[in-house]
Amino acid sequence: MIKEENATPLAGVEVIDGVQLFPGIEAVLVMDSGTEFRQDYDIDAIKIGKYNVAPWGYDNLLPNHLLEKVSKNDIVSANLRFNRDLCFGLGPKLIRVLARSKGKITDFEEVTSGDEFDFFERNDIPMFVMQQLTDMVTFYNAFSELAYEVKTTKIGSIRHREAVFSRWSMQDAKGDIGFHYYSAKWDENPTKNDIICTPVLDEFDSINGLTMYSARRQRLIFPAYMPSPGKPYYSRPEWYSIFQSGWYDHSCMVPKLKKAILKNQLGVKYIIYVSPDYFEDIFRKEGIDKNDRAAVQARIEKEKKAFSDYLSGEDNANKAIMALKKLIPTSGGSALENKWIEITPVANDLKGGEYIDDTESTANIICYAMGVHSALIGATPGKNSNTLGGSNARELYMMKQALMKPVVDRCMRVLKVIKQYNKWDPDIMITIPEYIFTTLDQNKSGKEESTNTNA
Repeated sequence: MIKEENATPLAGVEVIDGVQLFPGIEAVLVMDSGTEFRQDYDIDAIKIGKYNVAPWGYDNLLPNHLLEKVSKNDIVSANLRFNRDLCFGLGPKLIRVLARSKGKITDFEEVTSGDEFDFFERNDIPMFVMQQLTDMVTFYNAFSELAYEVKTTKIGSIRHREAVFSRWSMQDAKGDIGFHYYSAKWDENPTKNDIICTPVLDEFDSINGLTMYSARRQRLIFPAYMPSPGKPYYSRPEWYSIFQSGWYDHSCMVPKLKKAILKNQLGVKYIIYVSPDYFEDIFRKEGIDKNDRAAVQARIEKEKKAFSDYLSGEDNANKAIMALKKLIPTSGGSALENKWIEITPVANDLKGGEYIDDTESTANIICYAMGVHSALIGATPGKNSNTLGGSNARELYMMKQALMKPVVDRCMRVLKVIKQYNKWDPDIMITIPEYIFTTLDQNKSGKEESTNTNA
């Protein structure tokens, strides 16, 4: 990328991924950055030595792309943190049930000694659970590694394996996934020596699996995931829709674009939207290999120059441009338009408050997609910001807690399996207490503590 101080009419200033500001022609070029999240129903294995790796995303780097995008957006980052912290509650605690009534725990005490306590402390279960929840709310996939004790067949340790470094093997003839591949070099074309291969425990027959592998003291991977239609390998959170719909790009573009406009002391007359289908059609017609990064980038730069030439100069006044589009049928019998090129004029009158309404609307849509009421994590961005009253906020928070129970359950499942296999005392459980916010007339602190048994 050419530096800003050397910018020419043909040089762009990076705004965000896929968005460039062209000061010379006062235009913004927007190329859809959601291609990393396109559907991947047909998966071809990546052959690395003897390993047949099931790619995560079309280029096997979807987790890497996601983390980079999350780091650039304060709304998405805050929502993920809120969802994780809400699931974590007051943190896992090891308790012994002392009394029950109608299926509910009425009295308990914290466990501070014994084999179960040693396991809980040695493996830092609160940290393990937080790591699992972090990956689960981000990727809908979490991976834990179980290891046997040296002198017994009991499970002695459990460790979190980061999802961004984890991949599955391709399914066998029975549709089972047999191995987990762990590597920090997926973005560097790893060799077989860069990959740790570990057998996968069948979560539907875990106890028998642990018994079978115990003689070999084999380390095992236990999978945790949320259901995702049409995804046999890696689940896909519903909120990824913000990348394909364009709202993520819009959210990132507003502050960066405004900064670039003010820094370059000019307005933007045009926004050029370019669909990835446009370039794929060019590559296909001109015989350009999409895996040849140098050739692809050179062709894209050539097309940017063409846009710049078209929009600059008086000779191009009142000219027309032919824009391609594709009609996408819908279930209602109508069709949606997918335009390959769209040039939109922008009316500019910079006064210092531009795009505030856009920021507010975009923030609310992203929060909606991620299931977080914006008032629960702070004031809604924008000039119409307001906060909820105590009662409304309390009810929203408790509703959110209830809706996140499936995520907590999936992360705690592996601890239930360990408890059963290690033959713990049935009255000993791992619970994640939650604050239940109430009114001051019921409790002077305004909150009570629940006992939410999970394992």
